[in-house]
Amino acid sequence: MNQLPPADRELASIVRLLDALNCGAALIDRAGRLVHVNARLCAMMRRPCRQLVGANILDFYPDAPDRAIVRQSLDRFDEGAETEFFLPLPDGKKLPIIASARPLSGPPPLSDHRIVTMIDISAQKQAEQSAREQYDLIIEMSDTLLHQALELKKYSQTLEDRVRQRTEEIRQAHMDAIYMLAVASEAKDEDTGRHVRRIQHHTRELARRLGFSHDESEAIGYSAILHDVGKIHVPDSILTKPGPLDDHERARMQLHTLAGERILSPNPFFDRARRIARWHHENFDGSGYPDGLERDAIPIEARIVHLADVYDALTHSRVYKRAWSDQDAIREISRQRGIMFDPAVVDAFNAAALPTDLDSAASFNPEPPPAPRVDAGG
Repeated sequence: MNQLPPADRELASIVRLLDALNCGAALIDRAGRLVHVNARLCAMMRRPCRQLVGANILDFYPDAPDRAIVRQSLDRFDEGAETEFFLPLPDGKKLPIIASARPLSGPPPLSDHRIVTMIDISAQKQAEQSAREQYDLIIEMSDTLLHQALELKKYSQTLEDRVRQRTEEIRQAHMDAIYMLAVASEAKDEDTGRHVRRIQHHTRELARRLGFSHDESEAIGYSAILHDVGKIHVPDSILTKPGPLDDHERARMQLHTLAGERILSPNPFFDRARRIARWHHENFDGSGYPDGLERDAIPIEARIVHLADVYDALTHSRVYKRAWSDQDAIREISRQRGIMFDPAVVDAFNAAALPTDLDSAASFNPEPPPAPRVDAGG
């Protein structure tokens, strides 16, 4: 696979990611051809995958109004979109879905493809239809306005509950996709998955210590999961290099902050994640990258993740270093107070006593640690 051109390797990585998703997913080119479909989508469409791959998505929608909607989406290929639509089934029925389309960033052939994820909402639609039918029956059978008003109130509450349930299901599906995308960006690391979960945990705890509300702390923690998503664009030879990076490699590595910001959707849901992805390597004294921001010009979320990321990198082994002891890492972070890190975040860190591992205590090593590589961080 390493003999493939970089763009083809990235497409292959994206295909593996789509296969891991628990929702329907497809890789589509500008003409509407299905380049790849995951097993979940084949099951949703009740067709063998070999029948779908290579087919044009327009061929599955014989009705002119439906084809017009699909064609309009293809005409806006370079724009992200999220909409309710349906998948046509072999027996003529329609499976209601929420479809989310995102173009791939980068040069062709990457930019000639888009990822479309599809979530089956047939159960929610059936529940809504059932609730509407029950409501209609109540209206027809009501003998008095008071009775109608009471039933309407009950129906409204039921509908609100169903909407909340549906919203939570969709939110959880998005969270699962976010986590798998983050894991894909860390796929060359033996610690895959555990690193992003530790960063989520550490960031959430530091945010709470700094006075953020429970909901805000949770949101910052979820956003931190995607801090290094831009590393998808960094060559394996740099990510897995056992020694220090040269100037060219370091410059290429540092571009992952800008790539991460570009990858993430402009949807307001990802505002925090974009700020973290771009600025989580900025230093408090202005010596960081990519923009050389300093002090309060650095978003607070990025300042928190910066410390959490460095702490986790120091206390876990990498291809270029062994793990530091917890005490050595704490001393180094305290020494960098006001230099790399916001003093307020350092103070919250020292008060929080973060674990190095979410499942077990760290093994302390009394030997003096080696100096970290310049790009130390997740």
